Amino acid sequence: MVARQSTEARQQQIAEAALKILSEQGLRRFTTTAIAKEVGIAEGTIFRHFPNKVAIVDAALDRAEEVLFAGFPPVDPDPLVRLGLFFEQRVKVSQAHYNIVRLIQSEQLVHASKGMAADRITHWKVRSVDFLRECLAEAKAAGMLREGVDVQTLAIIVHGSLIGFVLAGARPGAKAPEAAKLWSTIKTLISAC
Repeated sequence: MVARQSTEARQQQIAEAALKILSEQGLRRFTTTAIAKEVGIAEGTIFRHFPNKVAIVDAALDRAEEVLFAGFPPVDPDPLVRLGLFFEQRVKVSQAHYNIVRLIQSEQLVHASKGMAADRITHWKVRSVDFLRECLAEAKAAGMLREGVDVQTLAIIVHGSLIGFVLAGARPGAKAPEAAKLWSTIKTLISAC
């Protein structure tokens, strides 16, 4: 028998189980039976905490956002240092919570939420890119970037590098990526000499 948990703790367990099932097994196997088995509770117990599966997906989205944006935005007076901290934070999150990164790059959460997650996930991506763009614009205004560098284009390049790096190195069993090394290389390429 599973120990009785507070409603908040149980809801978090259910949300995390939903993220795991969706990322590892896909939408077809995303059932309340599978969630209950993953958490170690009776299926009916789920509905003491959530009215339906869409509400579970909403809680899973809340959990994903909480994990992705913990400590966001990083704080430092130097905008390039802030970008480096952001890079390293996202890589660490990706290593610890690969299921979340995988889901964001797929359509599983969108389909599971009956389309309601699309705007929310898009907002997360825009929020991250806006942060990159703001740091780069500040760095450019301070004369920290190479002459003639376009901030918008550079933001796309930096964001694309981060996504590629995370997806290449975050999968289970992959060699731990060196985020600091990648950021150092990018910083060298974009910085004013």
